[in-house]
This record gives sequence, C-alpha cells and structure tokens, in this order.
Amino acid sequence: MPRRTFFNLPEDKRRLITDLAIEEFAAHTYHKASLSRIVARAGIAKGSIYQYFAGKFDLYLYILELAARIKLEAIDKAISGLGPEATLYDRLMAATEASLKLAETHPRLYAIGMNLLRETDKELVSRVMERLEPKGDNVFLDWLQSAVEKGDVDPQVSPLAASYMFSAVTMRLGQDLADGRLSLDEALPLLRQTLDILHRGLRPRDEAGFGGAGTDLTGETDETGESDETDRE
Repeated sequence: MPRRTFFNLPEDKRRLITDLAIEEFAAHTYHKASLSRIVARAGIAKGSIYQYFAGKFDLYLYILELAARIKLEAIDKAISGLGPEATLYDRLMAATEASLKLAETHPRLYAIGMNLLRETDKELVSRVMERLEPKGDNVFLDWLQSAVEKGDVDPQVSPLAASYMFSAVTMRLGQDLADGRLSLDEALPLLRQTLDILHRGLRPRDEAGFGGAGTDLTGETDETGESDETDRE
C-alpha cells in the first residue's frame, strides 16, 4: 500500500503516477509490467518510487484496490435504486450489469481485473487475495441466504454451489467482453438469460416446474403412479 509520502505529493503528481501505473498493468500481466517504464514516463528517478511504495507489488495492490473500490461503488449505486422488495434475480442482474459496464466506462481498470483472473502464477494470486478481501462472494451468499429465508430459494440448494455457478458464468462473460469476443449489447442479453436459468434452478422445486413430492427431475412417475406433468402446466 502507498506510504505516507505518496499522499503528501501534489495531487497532479499522484494522479500521474496512478494513471501511468493503470496503463502499465492494463497492458501487461503483473510479471511483464515494468516499474522502470512507469517511472520513466512519469519523469522521476526509479529510486523515488520506493519512497512512495515498497515495490511493484505494493503499487499493484494499490491499483487493484482502486479498481475494486470503483466496482463496488458502481454496484452499490445500481443496487440502491432497486428498493427493499428487490428479488435475488433483481440484485444479481443489477450488480452484474453494473460490473460488466465497467468494461466501457473504465476499460483499463477492467482489463487489470481480467489480467488477474488469467494469472497463471497461483502464488501471486494467493498473495493478492490475502490482501484484498473478496467481498463480492460474501455479498452474493448474504443475498442468497436472505432469499432462502423469504422462501424464494430452495433451502436444499447449496449456497456455495450456486456461488460457483454464478461466478463461473459472469467471469466468462467478463473475459469475452474484455477480449472483444462480445460487445456489451451482446453480453447483457446473455447475462439475463443465464440469470433466468439460475433463477429457475434456485426456486423451490414445486415452483420451478421440477415437481414436488413423489417426482424426480426426469419427469418419471414414482410409486404413486403420478407424473410431474401436471406441475408443468
């Protein structure tokens, strides 16, 4: 994290160093990013940067924290407009849409996040995650538990399994968006369809069309001879 001397710098110099670091980490993975390039473009001696940060990793963490803060602010703003009666689906859609839109509003910060997701150095990722609390997963699990308590989600569904599914899908959408394989206009309908599938799967079984007691997920009849076809009507 930045040393006190960094915050004592004039605002324009702090912004210059921050902006150049964002450009460098957006264009390169952590190990390929160069502290020398950053300080050369900033017009400062390389030794000076160590007065502001302990090293490249501390500067990297600072930029990641900035990206995370902007992302959380965008999500909080999107969620705050939903109101207290918002469903789990409403919250997930609003939060993920706000997150994906950062690819257009803050493309470099978004690219840094994607670079971290693609990182093959597991030790580096572990060090980053130890320093940056993964708040997103905790929020999702809180929303899921609240939906279970309200009867909107099947209590037999594993919150962790649902979290894995949600994270995997949104991560893939984010990567395709960052790599240019999808535009935002293409990604958002896919997000809505994906969340609709997840939403249907999370609902209590009799509401989701999977049948209640006496039926299984294949639509086969049980010992009572009753089929779940009536539940599908």
